[in-house]
Amino acid sequence: MDLQELIQDLEKMEAPSRRTDALLALQAGWQRKASRSGGNVNVVWLFPGEETNRLPEFTRSIDAALEFVAIVAPQKTFAFTWGEIVKAQVDEEIVESITPAAALCLAALKIKAKQAEAY
Repeated sequence: MDLQELIQDLEKMEAPSRRTDALLALQAGWQRKASRSGGNVNVVWLFPGEETNRLPEFTRSIDAALEFVAIVAPQKTFAFTWGEIVKAQVDEEIVESITPAAALCLAALKIKAKQAEAY
C-alpha cells in the first residue's frame, strides 16, 4: 500500500486496526521477519537497533502514536484534542480521526507526504 492509500484508509477508519498499525510501522521503517516452527508462524518486528515480538498499537495508543510522530515527523510540534470530535495537529497539518492516536498518525503521514512531494 502506498502512502496516499494509507492516508485515505486512516481518514475513513472507524476503529483502531492492527492491519493499519502494521502498515504504519512499515512507513516508519520497521521490518517484519517471519519464521515457521512446525505449523506456527512467528512474526518479529524489527526497528533499527531493536527487536520486539509485539507491534505497537499506533492507532489505539497515544504513547505509540507519539513514537510514530517522532520517527515520521521529527522536530515537528504537535497537539491533539478529543471529545465529540477528535483532532490532531502536527505543525500546520490539522486532521480528524477516530482516536487521538490515529489522528496523530494521520497528521504525521500527511507531513511525510508533503515532504515526499517536495523532492
